[in-house]
Amino acid sequence: MDKSINKKVKDPMPLIPPAKFTLWLFMLASAMLFAAFVSAFVVHMPDGEAKNMWTSFDLPIYFFYSLIVAVACSVTIQMATNAAKHDELSKNKWMIGATLVLSILFTVSQYLGWKQLVNMDLTFVNRRPEDISASYVWVITVLHFVHILAGVILLLVALFKSIKLEIHKKQITFMSITSTYWHFVGFLWFILYLFLYFAR
Repeated sequence: MDKSINKKVKDPMPLIPPAKFTLWLFMLASAMLFAAFVSAFVVHMPDGEAKNMWTSFDLPIYFFYSLIVAVACSVTIQMATNAAKHDELSKNKWMIGATLVLSILFTVSQYLGWKQLVNMDLTFVNRRPEDISASYVWVITVLHFVHILAGVILLLVALFKSIKLEIHKKQITFMSITSTYWHFVGFLWFILYLFLYFAR
């Protein structure tokens, strides 16, 4: 009997891990969602201004602070990923922790920004319901904040895995996913902030 018949044929490894592919699909869907809100903003703004139903206002300074924090998050999460690739496990753990602390600072900065909007009497529903200028800022920033919360969960899981020594150069997929996601939300906030700043 031919022994080769009894040999098990291994399934070929996918070029892109399923988890990474799912992440890229999610990021694409998220980008399209934000693009829809930005497009709606661009369409409604001139019409609202023409009808005197659009309020121009300065963005809270705390949103700029959160932009700086987002850039710092991208730096520390990349350092964590590079550390894992070189089996610098202690550095990997500390850089994940640093990114987690920065993400908390981001949430605090966003909260203070929303508080400043409220103090400016720019709530989700204004005194004039037809004026939806501030509503767009609320929707875009809160929706992005939901993405940040998802990133915080990824960081917590990554930190737990790092403590258990489950992240290293031979097991890098989850770290890579976490890093890619944080680069995405950081870049997304950079684009959104610039848009809201110059479109006001």
